[in-house]
Amino acid sequence: MSALFRSIALFCGLTLTAAESVPATIVVEVSKPGHTIPADFLGISYEKNALVEPHFKPTNSVLIHLHRNLGVGTLRLGGNKVELTRWQPEAPASLDKATGLAVIGRTTLDDLYGFLKATDWKCLHGINLAGNQPEASADEAAYALKIGAASVLAFEVGNEPNLYTNHDLRKKGYDCPTYLPEATAAIKVIRGRNPGILLAGPATARRTDHWFEDAVAGLKGQLTIGTSHLYALSGGSTNPKSANFPSIDNLLLPATMAKDVAMVDEHLAAAKAAGMRYRLAECNSVSNGGRTGVSDTFVSALWATDFLFAVAEHGADGINFHCNLKPGSYSPISWSKTESRYVVHPLYYAMLAFKEAGHGKILPISVKSSANLTAHATLGADGKVRIFLTNKDLTKAVIAHLATGRTKGSVMRLLAPAADAKSGITFAGSATGADGKWAAKTTETITASGADLTVALPAGSAAVVTLD
Repeated sequence: MSALFRSIALFCGLTLTAAESVPATIVVEVSKPGHTIPADFLGISYEKNALVEPHFKPTNSVLIHLHRNLGVGTLRLGGNKVELTRWQPEAPASLDKATGLAVIGRTTLDDLYGFLKATDWKCLHGINLAGNQPEASADEAAYALKIGAASVLAFEVGNEPNLYTNHDLRKKGYDCPTYLPEATAAIKVIRGRNPGILLAGPATARRTDHWFEDAVAGLKGQLTIGTSHLYALSGGSTNPKSANFPSIDNLLLPATMAKDVAMVDEHLAAAKAAGMRYRLAECNSVSNGGRTGVSDTFVSALWATDFLFAVAEHGADGINFHCNLKPGSYSPISWSKTESRYVVHPLYYAMLAFKEAGHGKILPISVKSSANLTAHATLGADGKVRIFLTNKDLTKAVIAHLATGRTKGSVMRLLAPAADAKSGITFAGSATGADGKWAAKTTETITASGADLTVALPAGSAAVVTLD
């Protein structure tokens, strides 16, 4: 082990093998800034029936802090439960456990939009399409706009219509040509009640049938934001040899990232052609609630840091990681009913780290290394260059040589006791407190040795390098 790497390891409190580190050369083109990452790029997606539980209230200071830690963001209400949520204006929030049907009313939205105001987040507010009650959806949107228009990003019409038949919401044979007139009729009613309303959709699940492309083309002029969903691996895959099998190795493969970014490119291009912005409104590591041992471990954070930057670099408006608030899932935050407290999971720390570096203009960057190392860079409004390094290699440590033309800076590390750790994760030496607050504790200072700055990265770790 090199002396430099050993000193960094001891500083970070890591237990490491004696394997030698491998070099990496990283070149950042500071003079060629690209597009700006939207301020509200980060987001969380929740199942809409979470509204019947005591989470989204203006008095819930812990959950408010957990959102505010991430900066300005976008909270999406959607998921499969959006089609099982009914609007009854005078009714209190309730859930029929036998049928899965949830009921919300004005008091529910009063709480939600009070919560959003406290967090300074916007809402991508999902409304029911499958229930064939567009008048009710129009009334729900009208009340949301009345009490919280400043907190509304858009209203998303329906959820995953290309899977309606899977959930017995439509008869077999339901396809995009059948969906389009239904969606158009509902949108007409919603717009008639709410002139100027901003709408999003079609909120399609990942498929190879071009439903998203056909839907946004068919709804041109009716939607402002095109939305779709993506899960890196399949929770339904049972073949360990499949590239979609939910394993740690598959999640960290460069081929998995390349496949997912290709879908983003296709959907972004289709949305732009239809005159829409594009947001990846629901995504995560493994579909069907995630996979214990993968989605709830530090590996998911290593995947997420790279994924966030890759999608930002390709021009999407933002990402909403789906959250079912359940432990052992893909959720960044869960609710422990037995302990009556929120628990923060590894994915949340990836979002914290992205918030630190994922703002400003994208900078071109190149990486040369034998390790599975990724790097992304931004130029902030403060003139500082921020480089996000993710060592997704679980066996090789890396010594990264940064060619930037800058001579000093600092490092904030994203660390865990092991790649498969579910707890003990920190960013900048700090974990979130019981009150939901987070603040950086540990920052290293670095200075150039010769022409380059050098940063040591243990196997399975990430770091934000900020250059003055």
